[in-house]
Amino acid sequence: MEGSPPLKVLLADDEQLTLDVLGASLTAQGLDVVLASTSADAIRAVEASPFDAVVTDVVFDGTSEGEQILAATRKLRPDTVCLLMTGYPRVEAAVQAMKVGAVDYLQKPVDPELLGATIQRAVREQRLSSEELPYQDLVDILSGLVAKSIERVDPYTAGHGERTRKYCKMVAEDFGLDRKTIEHLELGAIAHDYGKIFLDDLGFLTKKGPLTPAERREMQRHPLVGAERLGEHPQLKRVVQYVVEHHERWDGLGYPFRLRGEEISRPGRILCVVEVFDSLTTRRSYKGAWSLQKTIDFFESQSGRAFAPDIIDTFLRLLEVHGEEWLMAPRADLAAAGLLVPAERGATEPPQPGATPSPDPGPAQAATVRP
Repeated sequence: MEGSPPLKVLLADDEQLTLDVLGASLTAQGLDVVLASTSADAIRAVEASPFDAVVTDVVFDGTSEGEQILAATRKLRPDTVCLLMTGYPRVEAAVQAMKVGAVDYLQKPVDPELLGATIQRAVREQRLSSEELPYQDLVDILSGLVAKSIERVDPYTAGHGERTRKYCKMVAEDFGLDRKTIEHLELGAIAHDYGKIFLDDLGFLTKKGPLTPAERREMQRHPLVGAERLGEHPQLKRVVQYVVEHHERWDGLGYPFRLRGEEISRPGRILCVVEVFDSLTTRRSYKGAWSLQKTIDFFESQSGRAFAPDIIDTFLRLLEVHGEEWLMAPRADLAAAGLLVPAERGATEPPQPGATPSPDPGPAQAATVRP
């Protein structure tokens, strides 16, 4: 969390160049890094000092000595997050190491930015498993997970979770939902796309053209994957529900469970509307930002179809007051990510009748829209 000391990371690999490159990059990302070129050096480091994370190669000098590092870490420092990396296609060794206690596995050559994001995510997930956390700590942890994972892979989504959280809160307050429900909805809004980082192929997140049917099916897995990764923490039960629901539709044509009408919780129905609004009005790799009027016309056409009529009525009323301000909000986030261009608001073809624009095309969705 912001203001906390840097994460302390042990990086173990028998390739000195890999150690130097990854070590320098992780240090530049704000991590406190200790390097070890042998399994013996790594184990001594673990014995001498606690680490937030241990990242180790599976194979040292042709043998699976990485397993020894993991085993020693699990025994001596059970709260330490362990990650694996290897350049050898030895599936058995990787599986065995995961059984010893690794939480994730990266294939070499490892992208330094992705490694840093993976470390940050894994440590925050580990902290999230504690029995009780204040609401603000949960916000900070989930915001960090998203910022260091999905927004790192797809910078066009910079700020998407935080903006969605803000607008969901305003809609929920207008409906008079209780404070705890609003807090859970805010957390769900922050984390709704978290599952994308765990999909098998992340290349299509920034793809400029339409998704293939296979890519579309893979993308549609992310609500359930995100829910599984958030886990069964009792404080997150409702949060997980809203994450699962955020691509369902009022008419029952959404996913993953094709829920219909009031089978979708009210917070889930709010999130369905708000995340689509922010996606439509933000420039992405494959589309320009929609104008306010075009967005309003779309939501009016989808009331009672993709979206709950009462949510649409309230949301459109809020847009009359805040619409222009909300349209400008993504510019600062895109500028911070280095993606702002003079022609910020491009044009895309409108969705086909009955389509629901979302980051992941669903049934009957137009191929030209993937906000």
